[in-house]
Amino acid sequence: MSDQPGCGPDTMIFLDRVSKRYPDQPHDAVASLSMEIKRGEFVVLVGPSGCGKTTTLRMMNRLVEPSDGRIWIDGKDVTHVDVDHLRRGIGYVIQQIGLLPHLTIAENVSLVPKLLGTNKVKRLRRADELLDMVGLEPSTFAARYPRQLSGGQQQRVGVARALAADPPIMLMDEPFGAVDPIAREKLQMEFLSLQRQIRKTIVLVTHDIDEALLLGDRIAIFGEGSRLAQFDTPLKILTNPADDFVRDFVGAGAAVRRLSLLTVGDVIDRSTPLQDYLQSTVDIHPEESVHRALEQVLAAHAQGIAVTLPGADVRFIALQDLLMAAAQPTVATS
Repeated sequence: MSDQPGCGPDTMIFLDRVSKRYPDQPHDAVASLSMEIKRGEFVVLVGPSGCGKTTTLRMMNRLVEPSDGRIWIDGKDVTHVDVDHLRRGIGYVIQQIGLLPHLTIAENVSLVPKLLGTNKVKRLRRADELLDMVGLEPSTFAARYPRQLSGGQQQRVGVARALAADPPIMLMDEPFGAVDPIAREKLQMEFLSLQRQIRKTIVLVTHDIDEALLLGDRIAIFGEGSRLAQFDTPLKILTNPADDFVRDFVGAGAAVRRLSLLTVGDVIDRSTPLQDYLQSTVDIHPEESVHRALEQVLAAHAQGIAVTLPGADVRFIALQDLLMAAAQPTVATS
């Protein structure tokens, strides 16, 4: 019987008072950290340099061994298990990607299945499936070598390789940090779309709060001294920061950032039956972000949006109410 503390069947990763200290250092790199990550959840670790976020990530697959505490993965204490066995069940993506230059792209992607003894036909077929999944046409890219790809393309190969053995968990350390801003934004959106399909448990490290707000189901904000300042949903962090450190770290423009997190459906309680209004409107899907809705309303010089709900109920939301959703959101933040 498992003696895993304080976790339910939906828990995928649990850190129980985990610490890491290095010799001759005055403070712990990570100090008595407890954190629960749910199955299929996308969690982002963010904070200033030296706060312990990367060390925390690397302790999850024991690239860094914890000094104290226990780590549970899918109900099992992995603190003292065989590390090779542990890592085969965890995808790992780093900023430097780490593709082997003498192997083709298909061979890089299928490297872990090869180590696991998968036959060549199956692992190359899997490589083709994954390259297609990350937007790299196998007939074009499978036989190329890493030097023949752009930075953004190499990063996609790194994601495909991490998925090759179909691991339930993916750890990602600044995975988009080495590519240019335009390619980075595209990769972020494509990865979000991919996560909606595969629903892995993902833990990602970044120093960029905007990236954290875009990607994370929940965000762990680390302060100096490896203090976990707040572990919450993006919307709660923006609307109810735990302390002055979190408020300062998020920075100015929280109201504008909320526009990208709120959907039109979140503010539907501000609406009125459309037939009561004669103003010009823009048709918007209820799952569209408020930010995008505002862009379309302003571009069309409209006075609000029309939203079709289940049952063909069409509602009207005025422009000023969309703006108020950013300034004083009244939606549930659970």
